[in-house]
Amino acid sequence: MKKEPDLTSEIKEIILSNGFDTVGVSQACELEDSFFLANWIQKDYHGNMKYMEDVKKRSDVREIDSNFKSVISCTLNYNILDSDQNSIKANENGMGWISRYAVGDDYHKIIEKKLKKIGLLIRELYAEKVNVRAYVDTGPLLERAYGSKSGLGWVGKNSCLINRGQGSWFFLSNILIDQELRYDDPSSKDFCGSCTLCIDSCPTDAIVQEKVVDSRKCISYLTIENKNYIEDSLASKIENNIYGCDICQEVCPWNKKAVIDISKIINPKNILVEPDVASLITIIEEDWDNLKIKSPLKRVKKDGLIRNILIVMGNSRNKKYLSILEKYLESENLIHSMTANDSIKRIRSNLS
Repeated sequence: MKKEPDLTSEIKEIILSNGFDTVGVSQACELEDSFFLANWIQKDYHGNMKYMEDVKKRSDVREIDSNFKSVISCTLNYNILDSDQNSIKANENGMGWISRYAVGDDYHKIIEKKLKKIGLLIRELYAEKVNVRAYVDTGPLLERAYGSKSGLGWVGKNSCLINRGQGSWFFLSNILIDQELRYDDPSSKDFCGSCTLCIDSCPTDAIVQEKVVDSRKCISYLTIENKNYIEDSLASKIENNIYGCDICQEVCPWNKKAVIDISKIINPKNILVEPDVASLITIIEEDWDNLKIKSPLKRVKKDGLIRNILIVMGNSRNKKYLSILEKYLESENLIHSMTANDSIKRIRSNLS
């Protein structure tokens, strides 16, 4: 078997040569963040995301398998737009917004394919059988905490992992292995400084304190995780966000200089970048089966997207959407009819 330091370097080279931008390694252990996660859960900030409640497992990968010794954290840039193309300007132009990570193919499938190949190549480095397991955003572990522990960046005030070179426009994956590796130094400095742009810019005041997000107010949570009727007090603050929200990242100074992904691995669809909401709702109604192919949008399902677009129409305060909204007043879907009613009221109050 090759020497441990060489193996660590070779593993990193395998990961980088398969399209990832940065990689860091940390020791499998109980994270200090376990206390913060427990406190977050206790305050019910996780909303209906019950899968977050296993604090013990999420805070220590050895609870997944006691033999894991190392956590390899990897980032992959998904920034397909420059800083001048954002949800705020799209809103000013009367257009909708879908989070930039979701305007193309589902990143889970793209990255899972890469990680499967990487896992095979890592196993080939060892003479004996090794256990390698990879997660893309869906595993029971605190990805950002392990990413910071492996030196890939710091957790910003918006709770995103931020890298000085990449900003925060990247997918974060983790590879667990039952072998000791050479560990990187953790990110010791927080480069947010006194900046509070992310906190100040959140329309729903979801960032209740530095690094703490109340998911129940978060636009990403509301438009994706929450499948229910959204009260007008919150819906009216969702602005033009149809799926997810990028605002706290768009205003972040570290993202102003973020590298643009010239490879465009997620294959963005033009109809989803700054979409015309009237056109999009028609496409969803008439061609949903094609639109959802390979798309992360299928997570919220057809009815969820329609609900979100009805909200965005009301937030536009534009009377041109009244005829569409009035049609949904008669919908058999109670959430759609209630949402349409709220949006009509918002538009008409703007006309009076």
